[in-house]
Amino acid sequence: MDQTLQTLQPNPLVVEAEKKVFYDCCRRGTVCLQIWMEKNTFTPGEKVIFTTEINNQTSKCIKTVIFALYAHVQHEGFTPGAERRSRLDSSELLRQEAGTPMSCFNTTKIVSTFQLPPLLPVSGGTQDGDIMHTRYELAVTVHLPWSLASLKAKVPIIITSASVDSDSGQLPEDELSPVSPDHQN
Repeated sequence: MDQTLQTLQPNPLVVEAEKKVFYDCCRRGTVCLQIWMEKNTFTPGEKVIFTTEINNQTSKCIKTVIFALYAHVQHEGFTPGAERRSRLDSSELLRQEAGTPMSCFNTTKIVSTFQLPPLLPVSGGTQDGDIMHTRYELAVTVHLPWSLASLKAKVPIIITSASVDSDSGQLPEDELSPVSPDHQN
């Protein structure tokens, strides 16, 4: 049974997932996964810093944890017969693997950093007339090969074109309105 509890708070952002696993015929245990982020809104080229905590309540060692950033692009359009169609393309932008074995009946904390590519489409909501919508997610996957299962938690990532003031959550004043060509030096 896979359970995911997602708590979205202004500071910090926490996502949790838990899985009860069966292994070695009749043994069972629980693996809990938590991801913490100070924020989930970034600009292209910015560093994404997050902390992952894995609570392994089994008698087996966990050897593989994958951190990946995915982009999901929804394309909207019409066929020659004027039928509305959409297509979702997903791709992995960044990937890291934790190289530290996590012992049984123990909790392991991993702090990770992703450097976002300098060119990324901004995240956007689907509005009338939009032909493309992009969304991003950070996924952490804990592989449990001895139980033929895995545990995954996902955090939505928002990419904006302007930086956001961390104190107020607002755009800086100089980015609120563009300067007209008449007022440039």
